Amino acid sequence: MAAVFGPPGPTLSRSALVHDPFDREAFDEVLPRAPGLRLLLETSRDPGTKDLAFDLFCSFYKYFVKLLPADQGIEECRGHRDLLDRALGLREHEKLRAWTRLKSAEAALATELVLDLLLNEPSAEPERARDPTPDAAESPAETTAADASTERLREVLRDAREDLEGAVELVAAWSAGPGEETRLPPEMKLQLMRNLVRNPRLRRIARLFGRYRRMGLADREARALLASEEVVDFVQGGEVARALAAELANFAMREREDLFYSKVVQHQLLTYELWQRHERPRPVYICLDNSGSMSGEKEVWAKASALALAHMALQHGRFVEIVLFGDAADPLRVVSLDPRDKGPIRLEKVLDVASYFLGGGTDFQKPLSHVLDTIVAGHDASGHDVLFVSDGLCPLPEEFVRRFLEAKGRHNIRLTTVVIGGEAFSLAPISDSVHRLEEDLEAGDELAAQFASTFLERASGAGPRSRTRARADRTQPLVFDHFLPEGP
Repeated sequence: MAAVFGPPGPTLSRSALVHDPFDREAFDEVLPRAPGLRLLLETSRDPGTKDLAFDLFCSFYKYFVKLLPADQGIEECRGHRDLLDRALGLREHEKLRAWTRLKSAEAALATELVLDLLLNEPSAEPERARDPTPDAAESPAETTAADASTERLREVLRDAREDLEGAVELVAAWSAGPGEETRLPPEMKLQLMRNLVRNPRLRRIARLFGRYRRMGLADREARALLASEEVVDFVQGGEVARALAAELANFAMREREDLFYSKVVQHQLLTYELWQRHERPRPVYICLDNSGSMSGEKEVWAKASALALAHMALQHGRFVEIVLFGDAADPLRVVSLDPRDKGPIRLEKVLDVASYFLGGGTDFQKPLSHVLDTIVAGHDASGHDVLFVSDGLCPLPEEFVRRFLEAKGRHNIRLTTVVIGGEAFSLAPISDSVHRLEEDLEAGDELAAQFASTFLERASGAGPRSRTRARADRTQPLVFDHFLPEGP
């Protein structure tokens, strides 16, 4: 046998994408923490499934994704390259990458979702034409994930994005602060997102929560643009954002720029004094009916809208208590959310609310009595806001109605009632506002978005506004005092 001299030929890659050792390290590091993806790889009969999983992971994880030339990959992985080539050309793939780019946990979960759908529901008609063989005709089960049609691939990527989007947004939103979800233990973060995605009811709640949260924030921002803070005085201070135009003019002139800085340091800028609308935060109590008639879409809507409302209330420093109730014999599930709670604790409480369900009958007095007792024991004079959601009919004793109405005036309680598919006969006399939804929840999205701007905003003002201001407390007279009308 003749000897062969010279450098060895190029080694063919088992991957269809350009990657580096850091990509392989990220995949090998996250794989032990992803039990769902690991189970798929262990149970698959196709030896190339792990190579496909790595390629899918890279296509979701890498910032720039590029295919290897066809002649640089082994023959067994040519089908993977064709699949990825078609996936990279789809808009659904790019939308999914918006949630997974440079995030190993999210990329691993996306890989699991896509690979699971491709392996368990393969297309019967592959996209690429293949030469029919007797073995293929006798063994249709040997069709692999790479045989999926482009339409099936588009559907799989779209479903994976919708599921992942809701889970990632819920985990991120319920972290204690901006960016804190990235500091969660990787195992915990991946397990939380996987639980949300794999449970159909939690998955629907997560999807609606994200939608209602975005709609509520947009509605609040739109109303904030129309709102105007009232200028009640002119004072000296160091807040440049409230400085008068004449003071800002000094900054624009080079010869007076030093004077402007001097006034800022010495807090002698002439600034507007605005009315402080937001005083002490009002606690929020949310009572959700967990009876058997609420199962299905009504339960999903109620919990998603309640969690969206609770999240926005916590962002404004307001204490939130969620009360899940059923019949008089059923125990109340009370979940307290504090703005100071850490991310893992808040996420655990949110999952408790989303997954807990009683079934059975309905009793209104028990949850309202609990809320009333909590308010009376708290001695909080700032006021309280209560949201009550139910689809049932339940009478309230006259004695309890009188007690509740007396406590409303004494403790400044505002009760908002939402009735699904019925009438608020017993709740109307004690409610400040009543909203009625049909069984199909057609107006549910609009109502959930309005909670942020009406329920929360309405509660911000703790009392009537007054223009009367005590001037005797000032240590020095104000420049424009003589322009202001004298108080009565």
